[in-house]
Amino acid sequence: MKKIFYRPPDAWVGDLIPYWENGVYYGFYLHDPRKRDKEYAEMTTWHLVKTQNFMDVEYSGEAIPRGRDDQPNKNAYTGSVIKDNKGIYHAFYTAYNEAIKIGGKSIQTIMQAVGTDLEHLETLDGFRFASDGVMYEEFDWRDPFVFWNEEEGCYIMLVTTRLKGGGALRGGCIAMCRSVDLINWTYDSPFYSPGMYITMECPELFKMGAHWYLIFSTFSDKFATHYRIADSWKGPWKIPENDTFDSRADYAIKTASDGKRRYAFGWIASKYGQSDFGSWEWGGTMVFHELMQNEKTGELEVRMIPSVRETFSDICEPKAMAAYNCQVNNKDGKMQITSETLGGAMFPVEVDCFLLEMDVHVNEAAEFGIALHTDKGMEKGYFLRMDIRKKQMAWDMWPRGEQGKYQWQIKGDVPYQIETARPLPEGNDFHLQIIREDDICVVYVNDKVALSTRMYDHKGGYAGVYVLQGNVELKNYTERRREKFETKK
Repeated sequence: MKKIFYRPPDAWVGDLIPYWENGVYYGFYLHDPRKRDKEYAEMTTWHLVKTQNFMDVEYSGEAIPRGRDDQPNKNAYTGSVIKDNKGIYHAFYTAYNEAIKIGGKSIQTIMQAVGTDLEHLETLDGFRFASDGVMYEEFDWRDPFVFWNEEEGCYIMLVTTRLKGGGALRGGCIAMCRSVDLINWTYDSPFYSPGMYITMECPELFKMGAHWYLIFSTFSDKFATHYRIADSWKGPWKIPENDTFDSRADYAIKTASDGKRRYAFGWIASKYGQSDFGSWEWGGTMVFHELMQNEKTGELEVRMIPSVRETFSDICEPKAMAAYNCQVNNKDGKMQITSETLGGAMFPVEVDCFLLEMDVHVNEAAEFGIALHTDKGMEKGYFLRMDIRKKQMAWDMWPRGEQGKYQWQIKGDVPYQIETARPLPEGNDFHLQIIREDDICVVYVNDKVALSTRMYDHKGGYAGVYVLQGNVELKNYTERRREKFETKK
């Protein structure tokens, strides 16, 4: 059975470059072999997968080979794909070779591969597009996003870069360049320069309904993919209340649309040593979400792709509930969970792959949340802490680290995994969908907010709802699997 979250057998997935045509989503991605320990994005090339439903992902091999070790494109990094009016495909990508330097710093340039179909792209000899070195820095000149602008009557390229001589921590900007033939490019003033970040990676611009959206990813203020919203492709750009699509784990998100629906393509980072206590790494496993537009505000919301939910077609038989330090009363199809301190109602879950769905109504609570892969005493496992007052949710885990010599050395001053913090939708009613496969977990709340992370150290055990000094109602708790679970004889 194919995995929900794809990665190649002997490599890891870096930034995706999605493209849609004739009912097929082409997912170009940076293929990172990780040849040496703690070395990332080396010997990187573009590879390709295809899908029509985001469940059946077909690997199509290498799409753009890298150059020799002495060439500028020793590594082929992020870019974009566009089809011209003659039916030729143009893939613009970042070329990087650490050995090629200006002023002692390794530089990045933009190269181009072309082809008559998307599976056979060849790099153009002689095409190099570098920074002007006047407005923009040479060592940050990457992630080209090219589109045809009808209003301007030319192609426009957005480029991740930095203002020449700008601040080391706030000088990041998105450059704008123009061309009429996709070969000869001129430099223009910055497209977006907020004075907020080191750089703004993987930029993308698109229109959805009446609004324009600018997407970019950052690693300085926080690891996240952000978006801005405007009434014109030129801006001015407004920062929405929730300007991110997912947690720190899901980075460098880009999107593609069939003209009706738009999907987010990202990667869930791995952790070093395949341990909850390991540091986040560059590269990981593919993840897809659907983006929905709020009709009132124009802001973007995130939900599970319906075809993904449909694959979890088998509902498991109910299992015996385990209650910890709480009172549980069943009435009118609802389970009332009440505790004067910390308590929870939980059900056994399988180890490998499942979808949990449930509806939770909060009557009153100092705190509530989801317990996952815990024991009956809630001594270990993962806890999705949901704070209505702060409108925030984040994963916590017990234990939070390897205990030191003394009893108090248990990271009691780390209240949750800050990098997983996500906004919690307003109100007291929450519909939760939790996908678990291998070491990946993705949570969707109210078809509005997504939270992706890795979970290595705890599996099986129990899952359910906990409450701190309060009362919550649980209903429609369901565990779904992708195939019938057969009891071993």
